[in-house]
Amino acid sequence: MAARPLSGAAANWGSQERAMSNSALVNLATVGSDELQAMPMSVFTANLEHMSAEAVVRFRRMRKLSASQRSAVEKILAEKSGGRPGPSAAERDSAKQPSDKADKKKPKEAGFCMEILLRAIAWWEGMETDDVARAKGIKRRRKKKKAPAAKQIQSPAPAASAPSAAEEPPISLSRLEIIQKLWGEGHSLPGGADFALRIARSANFKRRGRFLDLSPGLGGGMRAVAAKYNVSILGIERDHELAAEAQRLSQRQEMLDQAPVHACGPAGFERADFNPAGGHSAIFMREAMFRFPDREWLLNEMRRGLEEDGALVLTDFVLAEGVGTDEPEAPALAAWRISEGHIGTPWTETEYREALAAQDYKVESFEDLTSVYLPHIQSAWRQLHDCLQKAKLLPETATRLMEEGAIWLARSQALETKQLRLVLIHASRGSAADDDEEQPDETDFIPESTDEADGQVSRV
Repeated sequence: MAARPLSGAAANWGSQERAMSNSALVNLATVGSDELQAMPMSVFTANLEHMSAEAVVRFRRMRKLSASQRSAVEKILAEKSGGRPGPSAAERDSAKQPSDKADKKKPKEAGFCMEILLRAIAWWEGMETDDVARAKGIKRRRKKKKAPAAKQIQSPAPAASAPSAAEEPPISLSRLEIIQKLWGEGHSLPGGADFALRIARSANFKRRGRFLDLSPGLGGGMRAVAAKYNVSILGIERDHELAAEAQRLSQRQEMLDQAPVHACGPAGFERADFNPAGGHSAIFMREAMFRFPDREWLLNEMRRGLEEDGALVLTDFVLAEGVGTDEPEAPALAAWRISEGHIGTPWTETEYREALAAQDYKVESFEDLTSVYLPHIQSAWRQLHDCLQKAKLLPETATRLMEEGAIWLARSQALETKQLRLVLIHASRGSAADDDEEQPDETDFIPESTDEADGQVSRV
């Protein structure tokens, strides 16, 4: 999963401030420097009020603050150190309003992704996890108490108390390790090899041509497809860290010739990445198109790279029809946009079909996979939650978990509103008289040597 850069911080904080009122999780410690400087003081102060004095001191020490922000920090610290901390902004507002049982909603129970996120935030802010959950209006999961053993009193007492085991050191996990603990070794998206094979079966592998994957991630899905159908697939990955590790994994599995992964250039995809023109039997991309500002250009280059009747196979997030016009946008959808860094806006199905038709694609199928995709996310976070339930985490590991957890929590909650869907699109390239055709050049395909395991770009 590539890093998600933030752009237009000053303009974006208006929507973030609105989303905060709907319990979107904002952690000042992980906010980017540009966004922190552009953050409205009301948002900044509201977040400080939910932090413990210890967490505020740590935050002040770690971050570069403006004069007004530093003044707000000192004021909050003075309030917190002057005795019992006053009520938070949320508590003061609720105290002013009479309770109304008719309007009162039950707090939403935390899922496994949320549980990990709550624990990481609580650790960072020096608070109890239950206190963080209450502040966010979230009901935590409770463990079922185990019934005591029937014959426990008959157990013989130990001869001598055993010395307590040495305390386990804090766990350190890199970004790549967290990703693979979630989705499986060699995978960076939900579903693993089985889901990748389900997506890829839309392509015609009997044609034995070139195959191109524009979002291979760590390459696990691509390698599974290449092995099952005995084909060669070239992966071009925008995240250079993922690309280098994917290339290493392909080399370790002796699949470097069959499933190489290269990093694209610093400016993103280039026209040369889709060469040879008319030379690919299928092009794949997963959960990425919605982030591109110029999707029309990308669809055009994909079509140029496909042979006639070649398959374009995409999974992408799409908006339900009428969101924002016929019905208001759900708060969870607004929070999801913030978590993705406000990069791009997903199309509706109608907009997708129109864009494909404009590029002379024929839509073969448009399948909603949300009901399959969500359980993959929830299952992965459940396993990670069980694994880390009693673990102590190093600060950098906790921060990485918070960042990853916030993204997938936002995606899950947005998908649950049904205003956002995960769809599988299969389209085929039609013929057009004005194609800028180039003859396929056999030298443009996958390199024969394995010298490129460092993830460098191979240009054609």
